[in-house]
Amino acid sequence: DFKKLYGEKDPLPVLWLLHGGSDNYADWHDCTPVQVIADKYNYAVVMPDAQTSSYANMVYGPNWLDYFRTELPEYIYSHFPVSRKREDNFISGMSMGGGGALKLSLLDPDRYSICVPISSGVEVVRNYANGTGRSVGKFFTNIYGHEDDPKAVLGTEEDIYWLLEQNVRKGTVLPRFAFCVGLEDFTRAGNMEFRDFAESLGVHIDWYEEHGMHDWDSWNLYIPKVFEFIKKCRVEAGIEQA
Repeated sequence: DFKKLYGEKDPLPVLWLLHGGSDNYADWHDCTPVQVIADKYNYAVVMPDAQTSSYANMVYGPNWLDYFRTELPEYIYSHFPVSRKREDNFISGMSMGGGGALKLSLLDPDRYSICVPISSGVEVVRNYANGTGRSVGKFFTNIYGHEDDPKAVLGTEEDIYWLLEQNVRKGTVLPRFAFCVGLEDFTRAGNMEFRDFAESLGVHIDWYEEHGMHDWDSWNLYIPKVFEFIKKCRVEAGIEQA
């Protein structure tokens, strides 16, 4: 029980911040001033590891998606002074982590009130299904399976387009979304395509872009914007003071 360690302090709002492919849990802390920014806003930040899993229940590997949806949140909520309330939980990530943030926010929209993907790999699953781009080969087969029919991954929990459409059809209260991506980032076209798809369904996405590529120079431009957007949304909702 965290109260034995932390006393009766008010639980903190919490940002779940996901890493990219070939990265690990330490990268946000080591490569950006996220700790300094989080202290300024008085938000907790959870930066977990997911190896290079696409935050999926891998066909040939661990069930990372289940871990992020059930085991990890319960552990954090029960061991640290962070809030369980939807209005106090936000999710972000870069590259693979951006895709993971979107997937988790659409699978559990009752947990997250705000989602801010950065340089998100929104195109990965569709490219895998079509055998195009970077999403080919044994590496992705280990994650998604369907070797004989890659298109079978469409319309599953891995398909962010499908998840969004299903939520809209159900009338689900979705998180507030903001996308961040560099003008020279190779993921920009895929992010714009997803943004246009979302807007066609009546889902608004705030958009932040600067000159920059798919690297830490660019992501350091956006991590402050993640916190700024969260603060803005909370002020507009009357949860925080300006």
